[in-house]
Amino acid sequence: MAHIVILCLPGHGHLTPALAVAGQLVDRGHRVTVPTVEQYREQVAASGATAAVYPVPESQRGVTEPQLDRNTQLPEVSLPEVFRMFLRQADDVATLVESLVDGDRPDLLVYDQLTWAGWLLADRWQLPHVVLYPSLATNEHHLSFPEQLLRTADGPTLAVLAATVAATRGKHGLPALGLHEFATRRPDQGIAFLTRSFQPRGDTFDDRFEFVGPCLWERISDTGWRPQRTDRPLLYVSFGTAFNDQPEFFRTVIDAFRDEPWQVVMAIGTRVSAGELGEIPANVELHEFAPQLEILRHASVFITHAGMGGVQEGLSFGVPLICVPQMPEQQGNAQRVVELGLGRRMLPEQVTAADLRTAVRELLADPVVQDRLAGMRADIAAAGGAARAADVLERFANR
Repeated sequence: MAHIVILCLPGHGHLTPALAVAGQLVDRGHRVTVPTVEQYREQVAASGATAAVYPVPESQRGVTEPQLDRNTQLPEVSLPEVFRMFLRQADDVATLVESLVDGDRPDLLVYDQLTWAGWLLADRWQLPHVVLYPSLATNEHHLSFPEQLLRTADGPTLAVLAATVAATRGKHGLPALGLHEFATRRPDQGIAFLTRSFQPRGDTFDDRFEFVGPCLWERISDTGWRPQRTDRPLLYVSFGTAFNDQPEFFRTVIDAFRDEPWQVVMAIGTRVSAGELGEIPANVELHEFAPQLEILRHASVFITHAGMGGVQEGLSFGVPLICVPQMPEQQGNAQRVVELGLGRRMLPEQVTAADLRTAVRELLADPVVQDRLAGMRADIAAAGGAARAADVLERFANR
């Protein structure tokens, strides 16, 4: 049996599908190590993998899963600054991970698309590049942000970035690599946690990419939740863990449905208190952290910030989506939902109680949306999920 290391950013959207795959590999007898930070030790252990804990490096603090305060104004960050930030993280994390597995190097290293430390380690250990895509996959038709940078940055900026790439590789005993070669590199094997039909220009991805769909698993946060009433449709509302400091939005949802024949379940996080939301009607149920998969099994509509993990989980259960994106990546996901006829997109600053009620009613009454959801659900079932991802990784490990 193989020793497989899975390396991804310490954040729910990156870890959750990767751990579903780790659990499959463990069940098949492989030894799986998942380097992570203390916050996720228990979650990793629940998959059956070994949690190799490393201290959070300064370059990674507040970046992978920021806790965004409602009063925080995010600074404008240029693509070159993001590029340098990810290189710093790659340098720091690669050093920490290498020390964790010293003397026990893996037969296969798997890393996610934003974990550039995996790129350094795969080259250093002379292993194939096997990349996980918890977000949209990238190729020459759907560009990664380093490729976008190549097209937009001026000459002096590109020269500085090229020198930074060379210096980072040099610190890890690797030969220099041109900036263009780095930015346009493709994996030996890519595994995307979405269907080919959801991926923009999915038909342009060659056989190096497997689109396995969402990878779901029983989580330590599962509670055996059941709906309070089964005679009403259920509306589920969640903005994930980074974007949930939204008292005004939650109040709008309550106002929209307090007198409607709906059961509303909202995940409000730890930074919003029930007291901030006014009178909570009997048909509204609040959670700090909700057991999402258990709720989605019963949901009629899902209001989401359109993180890829939540979008794919909602579609797995055939739930129409109302997307209220909070950042550019989520805007792209929401746009794809609209293009495929799987839901609606609403701008955060334009959401009103009346608009929410109208969107929910129209979604449920639209037979085209229901047909599209059924088709996507069939695509997801055929994609194979975590079991198919594990098949792909076993093939590489055996090779």
